[in-house]
Amino acid sequence: MLTIHIDFFKFKPVELPKTTILLDNGYHPDFQEAELVKIYPEIMSKIQFSFVSQAIPAGKSPERKVWFCTS
Repeated sequence: MLTIHIDFFKFKPVELPKTTILLDNGYHPDFQEAELVKIYPEIMSKIQFSFVSQAIPAGKSPERKVWFCTS
């Protein structure tokens, strides 16, 4: 999905907050980062990875709201 929409990240100004990408335990951020850097070397200045403890099924709303801040 990220490679399909890579132009969004290429044109996103660095001054804007980083986009947080939520991952569950099935993803390894080191591998994801290495593969994305092959496609667009500057992408890590525009995104960050964060883990979620429990995935929310599509169409369901979480029982509590969790807010993630970007920096």
